[in-house]
Amino acid sequence: MANIDVQLLAQLKTWNPWWQQGKDGIARYNDPVYKRELYSNVISQYKQGNQIVSIVGMRQVGKSTLMRQVIKELLDEGVDPKTILYISFDDPFVRIKYDKKKIFDIVVQTFIGGLLQEDLDSYKGKLYFFLDEIHQLPEWEKTLKTYYDRSFPINYMVSGSSSLHLQSKNKESLLGRISEHVLWPFSFREYFEYHSGQEKQVSEIIEEARQIYNKYITTFDMAETYPSLQETYKKAFVWSKQIIESNLQRFIVCGGFPRAWQQPDFVSRQRILWEQHVGKVIFEDLVQVASIRKPRDLEFLFTYIIENNGKEVKLGEMKRNLNIHWETLDRYLSYLIRTFLIFRIERTKTKRLLIKRRSGNVKFYLTDVALRNAFYNKTEDVYFDSEEMSFISENLVCTTLQRWLRGPKREEQVSFYKDRSGEVDFVFKGFNTIIPIEIKWRSDIPPLKTLKKVENAWDVSQSILITKDQDLDLRSGRLSIPLWFFLLCF
Repeated sequence: MANIDVQLLAQLKTWNPWWQQGKDGIARYNDPVYKRELYSNVISQYKQGNQIVSIVGMRQVGKSTLMRQVIKELLDEGVDPKTILYISFDDPFVRIKYDKKKIFDIVVQTFIGGLLQEDLDSYKGKLYFFLDEIHQLPEWEKTLKTYYDRSFPINYMVSGSSSLHLQSKNKESLLGRISEHVLWPFSFREYFEYHSGQEKQVSEIIEEARQIYNKYITTFDMAETYPSLQETYKKAFVWSKQIIESNLQRFIVCGGFPRAWQQPDFVSRQRILWEQHVGKVIFEDLVQVASIRKPRDLEFLFTYIIENNGKEVKLGEMKRNLNIHWETLDRYLSYLIRTFLIFRIERTKTKRLLIKRRSGNVKFYLTDVALRNAFYNKTEDVYFDSEEMSFISENLVCTTLQRWLRGPKREEQVSFYKDRSGEVDFVFKGFNTIIPIEIKWRSDIPPLKTLKKVENAWDVSQSILITKDQDLDLRSGRLSIPLWFFLLCF
């Protein structure tokens, strides 16, 4: 065996306390017990071990926590603690002391030789690697490909906040070897369960809502889903409508970011939301990964999108207003999308799926509406501002629809429809599914002429009208549903 880096081994022992303390060691991280909805899919695939499991997403949405929760489950199942390696390549000891191109090999060599007293080539047992913030390593995908292709007995899980890097290179180098999972900010259902799910009745409603969600996105059959939806609505309306709406008021300003929830006051929360989830992405991640020379221009573009959130934008006009070149605008928009800050919604005129088509008229929505409210310093009182809530409710629905995109090649798409008669806020398309969706944050619902026109012209079997406070109803394939219940179940 080669010489062992004793100092690195000591550091690895502090990062992996279970090596010495067994399953009690994981408690040192003080991770929450609550598990995200993505957890079951991630751990199931990880245990199979046939692909590298990748978790990407925004900063501080719980990627590292999810990793350690998987480690805890392995320990609880009796896996030898010394076969589990966790390391964050964002740790200053690793970043500063070692050559980034060599550190992965050094870590593996130190772990195998120093702790297990073995050589990797001859090791016969199963090993479990958890590689956090792996985007810090240059050409990490080539390194992992080398290890993976040599068929070492290793299960790999990797994570990275800077999805720009994770997504751009691994698709070629690790094609067929890696399975990517996006960990979004907490959905409203997760937020509500985290904060109020301890009460038995509320817990039952949340579990029923989750079952409705899982069933619907599998079948997209509203007629089949509606009986369960109706039964859960009756319970939720009587037992917990008030508590659901009060949680929704907090959710739209706190967002799906746990660290923001922990802040002691309004100013601290707003600062955390902006600095951690916008500032660090633009001024650190993208400067490092994409070599952005003028990050202020990118920040200005993001604020321009906030100011036009949910509004139809002509890209040519946007280019002129921002005084930037077409190529720069396209590249910057791509960065904001691939770092999970925004969604770009294309305009559609046809019922057909047009995967590669891009129009000059688009809409932009934020991945989490709390970032918009942090920019404008909105409090929970914004819930009672009808004009503001018309934008906010659209954004909340958009983030929900994005979670419906389950195809491995994103075969589904979310777009908006517009013609001379008016527009439909969203159209969800799959190969066998078309669902027009309209949002009306008002008590009096006007004639929905364009929605009806699309329903008839495209011969759709279902559509959705999301309202402020109208009761749940299904007539002629159109589901009417209040926003609070839609966010809970879909």
